[in-house]
Amino acid sequence: MLARGPAALLESSKPMPGQAGWSYLAGPPAAVLETDAQATWLRDPQGRVLQRWSDPFDALREVLARTALPAGARPAGLDFAGGWLGWLGYDMARHVERLPVQAAIDPALPAMRLLLCDQVLAHDPATQRWHACRSHWPGLTDARDDAWHALLDAAAGPAPAATQFQAGALQSRTPAPRYLQQVREVLELIARGDLFQANLSHRLEGRFDGDPFALYRTLTALNPAPFAAYLPLPHGAIASVSPERFLRLDGREVSARPIKGTRARGADAPADAQQRAALAASVKDRAENLMIVDLMRNDLGRVAQVGSVRVDGLFEIEAHPSVFQMVSTVRARLRDGAGTADLLRACWPPGSMTGAPKVRAMEVIESLEPVRRGPYAGAIGYFDAAGGMDLSVVIRTAVVHDRRVMVQVGGAVVADSDPRDELDETLAKGRLLLHALREGSTLPLR
Repeated sequence: MLARGPAALLESSKPMPGQAGWSYLAGPPAAVLETDAQATWLRDPQGRVLQRWSDPFDALREVLARTALPAGARPAGLDFAGGWLGWLGYDMARHVERLPVQAAIDPALPAMRLLLCDQVLAHDPATQRWHACRSHWPGLTDARDDAWHALLDAAAGPAPAATQFQAGALQSRTPAPRYLQQVREVLELIARGDLFQANLSHRLEGRFDGDPFALYRTLTALNPAPFAAYLPLPHGAIASVSPERFLRLDGREVSARPIKGTRARGADAPADAQQRAALAASVKDRAENLMIVDLMRNDLGRVAQVGSVRVDGLFEIEAHPSVFQMVSTVRARLRDGAGTADLLRACWPPGSMTGAPKVRAMEVIESLEPVRRGPYAGAIGYFDAAGGMDLSVVIRTAVVHDRRVMVQVGGAVVADSDPRDELDETLAKGRLLLHALREGSTLPLR
């Protein structure tokens, strides 16, 4: 099972204060929850349908209730000991708002894919210890001892042999002249008062041969991140090195850390310091960030206790391998009667990936971007059986599917945006991803 990488992996390849720290390796799923164009389906490992829903958020509410377990004794910081792990795509938004249908669906990936993980190995970076976690849900899981022993044996054995991949030259589905024109079109809408901000993206794609897990290991070597993830697909995988938390739920406490505002790292220490200072002082980037903070406060206010929504950190600067990012922290407390699925429905999709006002920004995105976003701009993470949740935003991510690799990059367009600067910002965000795809197969992988 693990010969070519883990069954599913959430990894903090760059632990950061207040961010993810533990890493989680999941064995083969006991069930799969998947949303396609027709419905949301719960299937057993053999593919047999166990249940069907028309609304994925209703499905999520029911399966979370069905697989709820008390937390029990666990080491401090071990937040996922079993439950659901996977991804929710941007286009789950179509189950929240009525949006136009213009962009092409390519590839036809599920809008949501979550695995029921009853076998998890959790790693604590502080102690370098592994913790073996097993769960059982009557009617959904049996003993599965063979799978458990295979997972333990593989984890205790030698590291998988190094593998390689090759990626062809990546081409954007939105050529540079067209992207510049799209930015100008958004600026015209802003000038007319149609919206304040739109997060406009474009997809680069090319041929891919070899092992997607080799790509993941290359990405984490070049771009360590607090929310790294490797999720196999039937015909490929998702390899993510996201720096951004979307939502975390701990008990009834909710936190979000939207990122808006970017500067490329400098070539040397003085240039680096200059870039950091420029981002911290940028009126434009602060305006971008504040718009999304207000959007998140509004989204959380739909399900939060009155008076509990607050901003704990504003315009903080984080250093990442290729860029500096401006980050703010919004917190709230869920009101009585509101659950995880209600929280997700209220906040979907991540506001940092849409713009403001949110619905109008999504309409503009649909009219300008030629293909649906798929996993990009959605979320990856876990829903612990004891009720916790931690989701990252799907950025700095490569999707491999049917011998094709896709990388999507974007940025926020506001009233004083310069089209060429916006295009350059998208390429700065994708620089290490593109470097990994160009050079990764020549790097030593251990």
